[in-house]
Amino acid sequence: MHLPDTSRIRRADSSDLDAVLDILADAFEMDPVMRWVTRNPNYPRYVFSLTVPFCLGHGLTHLAEDGSGAASWLPPGVALESPVSPSVVWDGLTRYGPRSLLRAFATLIQTQKRHPREDFYYLFAIGTRQAHRARGVGGALMRAGLERCDEDRMPAYLESSNMNNLPFYRAHGFEIVEEIRLAMGGPSMWLMWRKAR
Repeated sequence: MHLPDTSRIRRADSSDLDAVLDILADAFEMDPVMRWVTRNPNYPRYVFSLTVPFCLGHGLTHLAEDGSGAASWLPPGVALESPVSPSVVWDGLTRYGPRSLLRAFATLIQTQKRHPREDFYYLFAIGTRQAHRARGVGGALMRAGLERCDEDRMPAYLESSNMNNLPFYRAHGFEIVEEIRLAMGGPSMWLMWRKAR
């Protein structure tokens, strides 16, 4: 198996927004939580268009130069923000319907209220295009983010929405701290923690 050179992972900036959104939309197309919220194939890109710009502004979003993968982190003490306004809510309602919007908010509320109280680096999203999986891109992206955590001797935290990804996260030092079942008959999510090193 060919492992990509980590030098080909670079920090993304605002000019890379469309590339990051395209990558994550493709990576999360079959995500169990995304598909539970709505089967509309445009939903993953819509969600990331509301959140990734905030992450980009903190300088911890990484991109594979060949466009095969991306990851967005937030630094310690920074909570994820998205531009939730009446127009955004209305747009979500018209695109995906009230049930989908309720499921999305339920997911957000359940995960955010369980965030650890101590400071940590938050891996908001990491993904590889489906055509590039099992080529080491995800590992290279993860190492790029964890280098910062280890430089600062800080722990890291993430929420996994896909059971199949748990071995990948464990291989990078994350351990499950809680499995939660989403409200309204939703699927499970796994809250994972990596100790400071």
